[in-house]
Amino acid sequence: MKGEIIMAGTITGTLTRLGVRQGSPPVVKVELTCTADAEAATYPETVVNTLSGVSDFDLRGLKLYSVKAIPGDTAPTDATDLVIEDEYGVDLLGRRGVDFIDASDKTWIAAGPAKDTQPALITGNITVKITNNEINSAVTTIILEFIGA
Repeated sequence: MKGEIIMAGTITGTLTRLGVRQGSPPVVKVELTCTADAEAATYPETVVNTLSGVSDFDLRGLKLYSVKAIPGDTAPTDATDLVIEDEYGVDLLGRRGVDFIDASDKTWIAAGPAKDTQPALITGNITVKITNNEINSAVTTIILEFIGA
């Protein structure tokens, strides 16, 4: 309808640098709060590196080690998909993100190709894509855990 305001869905982020023992690689946690569109139930494709709350820290040179998903009070559709792509369009989760986001359980996966668990070196922007959700205004928290190169 003309003049109607439609929520486009949002993804916001915060970055935390975790203190670790001397001699251990640095650990960085990026927490993404993902809210689906109020009418279309879609999430926007989002470049993580450029988000306010994340962009002050350069993720390049770190390795994506693992990913966690935590459903919100208005949970997404069970078996919602997550893809994290590098600047070349390569899926850093190696298709492990298919059906990854659960409606009721917290989930965790390691980064890397489908038959291997190898941290993915970050050399540029990474993009989060969440698909196959059918719940309007669904909220999920995605936590990206990085280790030093």
